Amino acid sequence: MADMKRFPLFVLTLAGLLLSGLLGAQTQPTADKIGYLNARAVVEAHPQFAKVREVQARAEAELNPLQAELQSLENKIRAGNATTQEQQTYRTLVQNLQAASQKWAEQQNSVLQPITQDIDKIVSRVAKEQGFAMVLDQEVAASSGLVVYAAQGLDLTPAIVQALPNK
Repeated sequence: MADMKRFPLFVLTLAGLLLSGLLGAQTQPTADKIGYLNARAVVEAHPQFAKVREVQARAEAELNPLQAELQSLENKIRAGNATTQEQQTYRTLVQNLQAASQKWAEQQNSVLQPITQDIDKIVSRVAKEQGFAMVLDQEVAASSGLVVYAAQGLDLTPAIVQALPNK
């Protein structure tokens, strides 16, 4: 009988604890918004992005002549007018183009990595300051069909660009 008298007291105590926890949780600010940003625009606005453009220009200067020569040889091969030597040159150029493309991609990534790390920190800080629980890349969300509509007020791009370093 003593256990039966304690049961309602236990239930009331448990309910009180749960309600106080829920009420306490409601008084703490929580991030509940989902925002988006134009990642490409943010990366291009970073002051160090000029280094990426320099690498891209050097890569194009090396790769474009290879691609043009390959295109010319490919046209001859398709038309059936290529000599054995031209076919061999074509295969060698394909390998050279692949190796050069890989080299330039690695160089671009090494220059881009510190920029994206910096931007990741800024996005995290700005999102937390403005109460965003999640931030999506606008281009990825739109092209995947993940997001069909988003209010302009959820766009963090201007705030993040403004928070970028000025150097």
